[in-house]
Amino acid sequence: MLRHFRSAVPVLAAWVLSLSSGAAPAATSFRNPLFAGGDPWITRVDGVYYYSASQCGVADVCIKHSRSLAGLAHAPWIGIWNHTDDKAPNAHDIWAPELHHIDGRWYVYYAADDGDNDHHRLYVLVADRPEGPYAEADTGLPHGALAEASGHWAIDPDVFTAADGKLYLTWSCTDHADSRFPQRICLARMRDPLHVAAPTVAISTPSESWETRGKPIQEGPVGYTRAGHTYITYSGSASWIPNDYAVGLLALAPDASPLDASAWRKSGPVCGPGSVVFAPSPDGRQWWNLYHAIERLDCQPAYRCRDIRMQPMHFDAAGAPVLGVPAEAGVALPLPSGDQAQTHEP
Repeated sequence: MLRHFRSAVPVLAAWVLSLSSGAAPAATSFRNPLFAGGDPWITRVDGVYYYSASQCGVADVCIKHSRSLAGLAHAPWIGIWNHTDDKAPNAHDIWAPELHHIDGRWYVYYAADDGDNDHHRLYVLVADRPEGPYAEADTGLPHGALAEASGHWAIDPDVFTAADGKLYLTWSCTDHADSRFPQRICLARMRDPLHVAAPTVAISTPSESWETRGKPIQEGPVGYTRAGHTYITYSGSASWIPNDYAVGLLALAPDASPLDASAWRKSGPVCGPGSVVFAPSPDGRQWWNLYHAIERLDCQPAYRCRDIRMQPMHFDAAGAPVLGVPAEAGVALPLPSGDQAQTHEP
């Protein structure tokens, strides 16, 4: 670390001065894990990082926010939505909520069911402020259900803008009304944040060994565009089996339609632990990968022991993510560039 400073003497002097003035020395590093949880989602709007989750202990859907990326570790959970009817189709098994800011409004896309996993479908909440109040969106269906052409079992919705400038929905799907395998990656174009405009297209099916451990599964898709190219990351294999989750990458051929399934190319695994999402450092000079992992291989099912971690990553010249080797838990990592890790206040 001393190579970042001209001399260790001024650093030591500043540390002594801070103690004499009653102020704690500024943090220069952090350690993983940040906090317990799985299926991370983060977005940054006007310099504030917003992290969304379910099963946080204070509400069905929660957020935390901070101007410091590392500061999310200590930011309190804020409950933003609870179901009101235990018999509703979106009252149970609320999974992987994603908070998105689109055209000035805030949307939470999530999967839920009525207590039976075979009935999992996609839903949307909407609000004018990130902290809410949130309401079930007016999608034309009860409880803010998000209609897509197949009507099949569905989890892990994500919306993103592709290289063609249009808004798309991607999610983990099956060929059935229930949860029979395989789980694949589906895609549809959206007319607006609440309505799907085009037929559902299955763009990828688990076929590789790293996607079929336990069960043939592709889930947790996240789409993004970089350097004029469109990508979708996703998690492969069964989440309940220790040490078997992996991350795959789908890349769209240049100038191809995202709805052309033959134009997507699969590669991977690009990382070991699953469910990746990328965020810039506070000063925009770095990119960071947030993901979930487990420390114990004896946890059954494995997803009950997940925690959230982050580490620096970068993109190659074509915009594909280069994630590196996951750092061990407890290892001190330098703070993200421009990150003071002092406050969670927006």
